Amino acid sequence: MDKQYDVVVIGAGHNALITACYLARAGLSVLALERNPWLGGGVTTREIVAPGFRHDVHASAHVYIQANPLLLQDELGLLARYGLKYIYPDAIFSTIFDDHSAIVTYADLDRTCESIAAISPRDADAYRRFVALSKRLLPMLTAALYVPPVPQGPFWALLDQSAEGRDLMHAMQKSVLDLVRSWFDHEKVIVHLLKFTSEALVGPEEKGTGITLYTMPGFVHTYPSGMPEGGSGALVDALVRCLEDHGGEVRANTEVDKVLVENGRAVGVRTAGGETFRVRTAVVGSLHPWLLDRYVDGLDPAVAANARAVQVSSYAPAAVHFALHATPEYRAGEEAGRAFLTGMAPSRLEPFRRVFDSFRYGQLPRHAMMTALVNSRHDPGRAPPGKATLCLWGFMPFALADGGAEAWDARKEELGDWLLGHYRHFVTNVDDACIIGRRCDTPLDVQRSSPSFQRGDVHGIGPYLYQFGGHRPTPELAQYAVPGVEGLYLSGCCMHPGGGVFGGGRATAIRMLDDLGMDFEKVIA
Repeated sequence: MDKQYDVVVIGAGHNALITACYLARAGLSVLALERNPWLGGGVTTREIVAPGFRHDVHASAHVYIQANPLLLQDELGLLARYGLKYIYPDAIFSTIFDDHSAIVTYADLDRTCESIAAISPRDADAYRRFVALSKRLLPMLTAALYVPPVPQGPFWALLDQSAEGRDLMHAMQKSVLDLVRSWFDHEKVIVHLLKFTSEALVGPEEKGTGITLYTMPGFVHTYPSGMPEGGSGALVDALVRCLEDHGGEVRANTEVDKVLVENGRAVGVRTAGGETFRVRTAVVGSLHPWLLDRYVDGLDPAVAANARAVQVSSYAPAAVHFALHATPEYRAGEEAGRAFLTGMAPSRLEPFRRVFDSFRYGQLPRHAMMTALVNSRHDPGRAPPGKATLCLWGFMPFALADGGAEAWDARKEELGDWLLGHYRHFVTNVDDACIIGRRCDTPLDVQRSSPSFQRGDVHGIGPYLYQFGGHRPTPELAQYAVPGVEGLYLSGCCMHPGGGVFGGGRATAIRMLDDLGMDFEKVIA
């Protein structure tokens, strides 16, 4: 007889595990099944280059999760009981320009304005005003980020009732470039802000993405951006400890290929190996909308068609991970180089914009649009004594003009050489003798690492206005339940509030516990 659980969770990324932990804390028996040999999805830390060098394979910066009650109120005890500890670098993001000047965004607003003022005093004053606006909007935004989204109609009606709400409505419909040009003058300041927002896989001229710029400064100067001690995957380690402490189970190397549906209700899952796991209450799936009808037979045709029609981001990341004999030294100086995220970009706006044009045509850009992370600088335990880790995180087209996405396999090492060559313009000491080893991950490799990362989009789907809030990923699926299949719920990066490390699995748990007639506040009390 198949073993039964109250809930089976498909996937063990951080969102799925967060949902599982809340449900287990509520007293439900929970099993999480992960296809990979490792846990964490996009939040994982492993020795992938050389022994003793611990690399974040995907996400490193934990920004938006810092405002989530999951951490802010430590609702699951991850900080107090399960060993999670954050490091908060004071220099969060820098842009080093090709002439070796730089701007640094610090957690401290005054220091940030000083850095901007060294290039443009007028823009430093404008930035201070812009941060004040962002902070005024922040409570409205954070109140909606970690709970099920309000339907779009009431949401827009609410915004339309105040001047600040209408400002936000306008910002959400514009591009990041539209907004930044309306506030700032100096090209380097504009490029710096656009480079930071582009980390969300948002091209600067994509309409309907302006909310990215509005939220960034408010978060940065209110909630410090962190990195878990020991690596990004330490968050997942704490979640697994929490889940198991409440009686839950996690299994790796177990790929689910079908949700079992009987009489319009999800009753379990089947694995690729032929095992079945039955449920008494629900199935939770970290399922990309494009794949939903592969996992679930008999979906409403309109629900399935709309899910297949969602759009991913317009470009994808590639990463080259290095084990080094020494910490990189930057020509721009130690201050810019010690930022948590050290970005590199052209000094002028036109070549910066043309980089994103290249992605549309499947071409490598003339300028490498990349960010360097030397996590061992802030967390020495990530590398052996005296050594260093380095990740070059660059933007690329998913499909190349010559050969499509499959062509990346033959060009993997070429990609590594190309990014390293551009990086050496900015540093003095990363020569061949400094490099112990490296691993190159192309956008195609990113897709292969998780079914949630279609076309290499580590955020699941694009952060466009028509896929925002109560319409993410589609209006039918935005409330985390799959219409027509009772007891089937969704969690993961494709759902509100979005990709990246948000901790959005909390909202799925709220919806499920409400459906079960359980008081979420009592569960976390």
